Amino acid sequence: MDAEAQQLLGAAWRVLERSNFETCKVERVMKEAGVSARTFYRYFADKDELLLALMCDEMARSSRYLTAAVAEGATCADKVRAWITAVIGAADDPRRSARARLFSSQQPMTRKYPAELAESTAMLTAPLRAALEQGAASGEFPFADAERDTELIYSLTGGEMTGALTAHPQHSTAERIDATVAFVLRSLGVPPRER
Repeated sequence: MDAEAQQLLGAAWRVLERSNFETCKVERVMKEAGVSARTFYRYFADKDELLLALMCDEMARSSRYLTAAVAEGATCADKVRAWITAVIGAADDPRRSARARLFSSQQPMTRKYPAELAESTAMLTAPLRAALEQGAASGEFPFADAERDTELIYSLTGGEMTGALTAHPQHSTAERIDATVAFVLRSLGVPPRER
């Protein structure tokens, strides 16, 4: 994206933050960015394309966060634990949880832009997949199927994060993290003493 497109994205983030991530009106974004409708529509065909750009931007930011968290792990199990903790733990971070609520409510986007979101999802799950591949190769994860397990763990942690974001969650975020980590490591074949 060029500087003008980045300016529009920055304006959209500011508009979203002011609305507590509730609404993102195109007119407000144009006013915030100080650009005309013609300029806006040069970059985005509609509001959905703007939301897609925001989602991809947030997923790229989250990918960097997850990569750093996983890099801290000494073992493959530690790396998987770190990834799960970082994803579900977003529910307890006010800034990250507000963004997560907004984007988790955009299910129609996944049907409208499957290829674009699949690419961003692959960035998010890359550190997890690498840890699974490494664990399978070293024997730490004897039951691992890195490709399929990455998808399953992503779905499970996304569901647990969504549950933690509800107004009155049944379980605390820490309980969700502990249960998810225990289930995943058990599924990968990690002996109890090594979990």
